[in-house]
Amino acid sequence: MRPASRSRSHGGGVAIAAALGLAVSRAALAPVRRLTATAENVTETGDLSQRIDSGGRDELGRLAASFNAMLGALEKSTRAQRQLVADASHELRTPLTSLRTNIEVLASDRTLPPGERERLLKDVIEQLGAMTTLISELIDLARGEQETAAPEEVRLDLVAADAVERARRNQPTVTFVTNLQESVVQGVPSTIERAVANLLDNAAKWSPPGGDVEVGVRGGAVTVRDHGPGIDEQDLPYVFDRFYRAPSARGQPGSGLGLAIVRQVAEAHGGAVLAERA
Repeated sequence: MRPASRSRSHGGGVAIAAALGLAVSRAALAPVRRLTATAENVTETGDLSQRIDSGGRDELGRLAASFNAMLGALEKSTRAQRQLVADASHELRTPLTSLRTNIEVLASDRTLPPGERERLLKDVIEQLGAMTTLISELIDLARGEQETAAPEEVRLDLVAADAVERARRNQPTVTFVTNLQESVVQGVPSTIERAVANLLDNAAKWSPPGGDVEVGVRGGAVTVRDHGPGIDEQDLPYVFDRFYRAPSARGQPGSGLGLAIVRQVAEAHGGAVLAERA
């Protein structure tokens, strides 16, 4: 009887151990199942706002936290892309409508007053130029978000000097005054050069004829100062936003993307931008 009793006791112990092992394994694999279910749901629905409870501090908790961070980055990138497309569509709609109207008038058989045809043709050329600039800057923004070029040592002062020389040729009514100290940074030369050129173009646009634009390079930073009317205090926080144009700038040529590209380039290189009244 005793051997039989010991046998039944041993069998019960095995069953209890198996049950406990199954319960432990289920509890341990629960976070993995939640992670798998969320990943599958995101794949099916495209909903990047979903998150996983990552309260644990073990390896699975860190995995869930990393997964949530990845979803957050993807959600932010997707939202930015959608906003860019929406903004671009809005900005293109007005010049396209105006361009179409002018072309329809030119193509019609009606008699135009003297000089009207020439004026319409001039408007069409200006509108095409503005759209070309807008599209070019949209492409620059898109390329900047996907920049894959390897950074290298860049003489920031030399890049600025080249940009100033071009600006002098393009803006002969403005005087560019430089103080360019030797400065080496890590970056992509072509994108840095575009950012500096945009700063110079913006400063020249707001400078009175014969006005000075002061350009400085020191300690890895570029400063550009013009002597135009200045920026209103309420507009300062937004001047580097995409398509933002202050009320005083809406009658000026431009797409509202030049300074946004400057900020994008600066942040891609680990820097920042600042606008202030001089």
